[in-house]
Amino acid sequence: MKEVPYPAGTVIYREGDASNAAFVIVDGEVAVERAAGETTVPLAVLRAGQIFGEVGIIRNRARSTTTRARTDTTLIVITRADFDAAFGGENPMALNILRMLCERLSDVTQRVYEGEIHAGVAVAGVSEIKLLPGTPAVESQIGRDGIVIDRLPFRVGRRAVAGEPPSKTQAELLLLTTKPYEMAPMHFVIEDDHGRLTLRDLGSVLGTLVNGTRIAPFEGSDSAPLKLGVNQILVGGLDSSISFNLVIEGR
Repeated sequence: MKEVPYPAGTVIYREGDASNAAFVIVDGEVAVERAAGETTVPLAVLRAGQIFGEVGIIRNRARSTTTRARTDTTLIVITRADFDAAFGGENPMALNILRMLCERLSDVTQRVYEGEIHAGVAVAGVSEIKLLPGTPAVESQIGRDGIVIDRLPFRVGRRAVAGEPPSKTQAELLLLTTKPYEMAPMHFVIEDDHGRLTLRDLGSVLGTLVNGTRIAPFEGSDSAPLKLGVNQILVGGLDSSISFNLVIEGR
């Protein structure tokens, strides 16, 4: 492992690159981005002490995002060879076990692992679910008072534009949006998952931020448990104008 300086604006790796290293931030900030058509959308900002790039190595996948130094940044670079050696050597099964674990944790049924992750509110204990606007762009379409969700699943997406095939599944809420389209035609669903209230991303390009955690096909999981009270939902990147407050009241 060695420390490497990255001047502000430097691309660390691009979406589609081979996963040949993992990184730990010593100082500075790293922006995580993803392409949406001809536009690049910010997904997250990582800071000192955080690690990134390791999932691509563990899962043997190409990079699913682009990362660049947001400020002058110093990173500890762990090459794939060093990473493999650390988990190989006397225990050649270790890396294979890590790969399997990552795949299992990406499945919605593995959200609750050794009691460390909150399982979400029980559907039976909910008296009302209300979807409120989080931004003016959403308020102009669903109103200030929002929508009471009285049936599950409840799917949310974007109205199709000319040239797009119609969705095979009917969404309960479709919004009008403009380019760049951060919202997919079928973006996320609020559902009863084995008795627990869950929000699941439906394979969107940019994912969904739920209470500060991004869920997406390219992340560790495509679903997140919901809690009593206010749940913050951001569709697409950090600068997206499509945001909701999902209010869940208990009995």
